[in-house]
Amino acid sequence: MKKTAVIVVLLISMISFGQSLNDYNMAIIPAKFSFQKSDNEYRVNATVKAFLKEKGFVAYLSTDNLPEGFLDYKCNKIYVDGVEENTMFVTKIKFVFKDCYGTVLFSTDLGESREKEYAVSYNLAAIQALKTFEKAKYKYSGKTYFDEEAQEKLKKIDKVEVAEVKVLTQKNELFYKITDKLSSTELTLYRTSKPDLFLTTFKGRNGIVLYKESTWFFEFVDGEKVVSEKLDIKF
Repeated sequence: MKKTAVIVVLLISMISFGQSLNDYNMAIIPAKFSFQKSDNEYRVNATVKAFLKEKGFVAYLSTDNLPEGFLDYKCNKIYVDGVEENTMFVTKIKFVFKDCYGTVLFSTDLGESREKEYAVSYNLAAIQALKTFEKAKYKYSGKTYFDEEAQEKLKKIDKVEVAEVKVLTQKNELFYKITDKLSSTELTLYRTSKPDLFLTTFKGRNGIVLYKESTWFFEFVDGEKVVSEKLDIKF
């Protein structure tokens, strides 16, 4: 039992430390760092956002008008924190990039400025700190989090109360109810960001319904393989 527990711990550690900055292409920057008195003070936050967009990230401030579903799953994006080192005459700040568990994936060097005007000083320090981002040698790996996102959405769907579902059914904003002619089974297809991809529970299994080769299929994971079943449905 002890050996098994050690192996499990090691596997969890390997998974945790296996993640890198390169596995992400989306970022959230808080509108207000701990050292700021107001949102986007001295436009430091907007500077970080613009910088990350230049590096290829889909980046947003926490107060931005976020795309629908962007926050449904937390672990497919990085979270940026701004840290100030208190000094009397020098502004020193750095930026820390974390995953959804708070693990630090990368930290810039401290940027410094001795300018007396705060707006100038903070921006110069921020820019200097961001220049050291090159040390991360960032290059997006192309990793996707589709399976994790799908499972997270299905968990949330399971928690929706019946009364709430009835309201959404009337508005037709969350799902379709449709019958598979092959099995004479009614399916509830929950919408995703893609028009030809849905989440569902069918025959007691959580999975997806997708359109390919002019046909609808239900796909689910069975053990270590993906099983695909043909459906006869029409919208």
